[in-house]
Amino acid sequence: MPEYTHTLIPDQVDFVPDPKQIRAFLASLISLGAAPLEPSFGVSMPSGKGITFTNPFTGKTESFGTYKSKKVKSVAGISDALKELDDYNLVVSGKGPPKLPAIKFDYKGRYEFDVHCCQRAEVVSTSDWHDEVPVKQKVEFFGRPCNPKSRLGIFHHPKTLKVIEVPMAGCARFWIEFEYGKMLFPRIKDSLDLIEPKIIGAAESDFRVKFIQGCHWGA
Repeated sequence: MPEYTHTLIPDQVDFVPDPKQIRAFLASLISLGAAPLEPSFGVSMPSGKGITFTNPFTGKTESFGTYKSKKVKSVAGISDALKELDDYNLVVSGKGPPKLPAIKFDYKGRYEFDVHCCQRAEVVSTSDWHDEVPVKQKVEFFGRPCNPKSRLGIFHHPKTLKVIEVPMAGCARFWIEFEYGKMLFPRIKDSLDLIEPKIIGAAESDFRVKFIQGCHWGA
């Protein structure tokens, strides 16, 4: 399971792309040599079913919806696959490093590398804080519904757990993920501005919005 994911978050909280823009962006990644190698394409969407459980820490009953998946043959089929979907994860799964890595690591071998384009039916949190180190702000966990006015992104450094605040990166309906396996974590100092500038340029050109960088990760 990949441990580190870097995110590109639109500066417009309610931005939702046209499927043709997603197809164009993935085509741009391929043209730049930045897409996963040996790629496969798939789309997951709400199944209409859910799972209910008791949170062992709070004792409260919680639930979440499950997703169903389907394969897409190529980039050309992406527009049709996403047509009329309001909530989805589009994933390009493959290997890295590509010719133009989005992030460079201190590792020379091959690794799992996925690119996701994620959209939700409502605004959700794109912050990623970890409850073993509480934060002073009231912030929802990554992926949970949140107030669209909660725009400040709160992230914990994956090694030091220091809080990194990123303006305008706290919530969105759409975002892009670069997900890595092999327990690879980038070198992070005080900023999450890590993505190769050519990829940022392609995203902002294809989607016609500005993107801000964030992350989420698991131990």
